[in-house]
Amino acid sequence: MASPSAGATAPDRNTRPRNRRELLRTAAAELFAQHGYANVSMADVAAAVNVGTSAVYHHYSGKAELLYDAIDGSLERAASSLPSTPVGELSEAAGILAALILDDRALGVLWQRESGNLGSAERARLGKKFLHLNTWLVNELRAFRPELPAHQMELLAVCALQAMTSVAFHHLSLPRRQYERLLADLATRVMSMDPPPAGPKARPRRAAPVTRVDEIIDAGIKLFARKGYADTSIDDIGAAVGIAGPTIYNHFASKHDILVAALLRGHDQLQEILRAARAEGVGPGNVLRRLSDAYVDLALDQTDLIGVLSSESVHLGDEAASRRVHEIQRAYIQDWVAIARAHNSTDSPTVARIKVQAAQMMANDVARASRLRRVPNLRTTVREAAWLVQQ
Repeated sequence: MASPSAGATAPDRNTRPRNRRELLRTAAAELFAQHGYANVSMADVAAAVNVGTSAVYHHYSGKAELLYDAIDGSLERAASSLPSTPVGELSEAAGILAALILDDRALGVLWQRESGNLGSAERARLGKKFLHLNTWLVNELRAFRPELPAHQMELLAVCALQAMTSVAFHHLSLPRRQYERLLADLATRVMSMDPPPAGPKARPRRAAPVTRVDEIIDAGIKLFARKGYADTSIDDIGAAVGIAGPTIYNHFASKHDILVAALLRGHDQLQEILRAARAEGVGPGNVLRRLSDAYVDLALDQTDLIGVLSSESVHLGDEAASRRVHEIQRAYIQDWVAIARAHNSTDSPTVARIKVQAAQMMANDVARASRLRRVPNLRTTVREAAWLVQQ
């Protein structure tokens, strides 16, 4: 059960505000983004607005409808705020989106991490609305850079948009105008870049499973990434491995332990590319570039693993093993930020971390966009875009 968000303002229980549905939708969005959809109950939403649970059911039939309404409302507000005619400058277009994203930071995490809890029809409807934001940015890019092929325009627009929506996955703060300028600048760098020449195709970093434990972790990673941790059962994992579900308990005490093992495996690989970058790089800039490129390769080659790392750790809880994973995650980001600041010494720790996480989340999201997988020079373009947002 989730605790109500400290930032939510609940009306007196004896009052009946006219905008109760909006209050419920806002509270639900905050709770889903902070704790994860599976960890929030209708009673949690009711408590955040200081009403009884029956009052929530008066407006919504269940959590899924609440989640849909939260995402849909955010997308409608964003779409209605977009200019109907081209603004003419990429930096201005990026600034408009940066302001909208900062106005509703939860949207990114609700769409990318939680929308899988909706039915396919509902997700498809929302997907069309989310695509509208990207289409608007593509049209702005077309007006400014008509020489680009259509597939390259879409890829650069997606990279720019995802770099900005990365703020949904952290709580870093800057003065509002500075934050808008920073996000707009990152997006403008990406949209202004020249398509890089094709580079060598990296070989996937995926070792074949050696033991039954490895097979179970592999199956868990694939299912958690594609179905979500909450909707994956022990029987599902057993079926994927070719054994009865209860047999898994000979190797893992719980599904949670499989999640922890999957996350630790992912962080082992992240630590491996960090060590390699430090060992092989010459100077902070070269180390940063090697680390950034290797991360993009990992995201593109092991999409399920990166998806679990970026989206499923919300289910860790507060056990000792979970705290260990969180500590490893924080240490990894801190190490990367230290390298970035050694390269860009004028960046504050907050600005450096915003840039690093923009590069990471951009790579993660592009890797999971199946429609982009066949774009020519995808890998080299995303590598260059990730590098640019860290300058």
